[in-house]
Amino acid sequence: MQTMVVDMDVSKIVLTRLLSRVTPAACFAPTSPLRLLTLPDPPLPRPDWVRVRNRLCGICGSDLHQIFLDASLDVAPMALPSHRRIYLGHEMVGDVIEADPALSGFHPGERVVRWGRADDCAARGLPDRCLACARGHRVLCERASEPRDHHPIGGGFGDTFITPPSTLVPVPADVRDEQAIFTEPAAVAIHAAWRCLPQPGQHVLVLGVGAIGFLLIQVLRAVQPQAILSAVAEFPWQADLARACGADHVFLAHADGYAEAAALTGARLYHGRGGNRMLMGGFDIVFDVVGIPATLTNALRWTRARGTVVLVGVNLHRMAVDLTPVWYQEVNLLGAVGHDIVAWQGAEISTFALALRWMQSGQLRTDPLLTHRFPLHAYRQAFAAAVDKRHARSIKVAFEGLGNAGP
Repeated sequence: MQTMVVDMDVSKIVLTRLLSRVTPAACFAPTSPLRLLTLPDPPLPRPDWVRVRNRLCGICGSDLHQIFLDASLDVAPMALPSHRRIYLGHEMVGDVIEADPALSGFHPGERVVRWGRADDCAARGLPDRCLACARGHRVLCERASEPRDHHPIGGGFGDTFITPPSTLVPVPADVRDEQAIFTEPAAVAIHAAWRCLPQPGQHVLVLGVGAIGFLLIQVLRAVQPQAILSAVAEFPWQADLARACGADHVFLAHADGYAEAAALTGARLYHGRGGNRMLMGGFDIVFDVVGIPATLTNALRWTRARGTVVLVGVNLHRMAVDLTPVWYQEVNLLGAVGHDIVAWQGAEISTFALALRWMQSGQLRTDPLLTHRFPLHAYRQAFAAAVDKRHARSIKVAFEGLGNAGP
């Protein structure tokens, strides 16, 4: 088995963080916790577990956070126990190569994507589910940090991995590999939209257009064609694609966002002292897909009274954010993490299943989003392309040929 890992070695993490202040290359040095390993193929620890050979795997923003150690130790998630080794890559598509169909529900040769984390009650095989899992919200499992007997080994950045069957989802034959790797990010976008579904005529803003942002624009357009949908892009080429995905209006991040928001929504813009500004009125819903202090502060100030901000972007640092609009304007601030179960057309459906259904029908277009492909041994170039959107014009960068990974 070949697999890429981040070992949670405190001494390596501290040293790499210090050296990375001088050069980002420190994250790839022999002294860093990031390693590409060749390990013996592990046996399946339980009769119902499954072995999968990867075909293609996208690089997620959360992978980059782990690779570049972009997290503070004093934020809430870091208080929880963590795995000693993190296997990278979850936006994968691959083939089942070992399974007992009677016990796992999967057949060798079946194509699958990975649901994500394998720490919830179902993945642990627990008969009594926590409150979140019992309601179908597996990504919010209350037992996810408890000790367990067996852990999945391997990830999407490698040739194979083993995992419980509850973490896998079958891929329809008419969904191509290049589409299938977007199942998880599309499921994230669908869940985010369902946190605050727009109504006809409402002004909605998607703040930030990477892979999730482009997918979210399409999802919002699909669920509410009569919403007035705007987006904020960093680069002109992103703005063009946001319009192609269904945005009615797009403005650039370096523009005067307050003036743009006022013009688009009819809000009144007020100027205070020292450049302090505030809108009265604004967007009904803002989805912050970036999640840094500046974007969250703007999102709260650009939202009308009793409107809603949905925080989608991942940020594992404490943030200095002006929260006064939550009090003064009664703006609702919601979080959206991972994927979920949603109600659609009179039935409950997982956002994974809905993502696959919409990719099948062409309602979600992913072809423009897969911009770069690399073999696994060129991982440094792949990560550099994923980070440098200005010059690489990257949206989704993926590793290919993984079943035969190697230099």
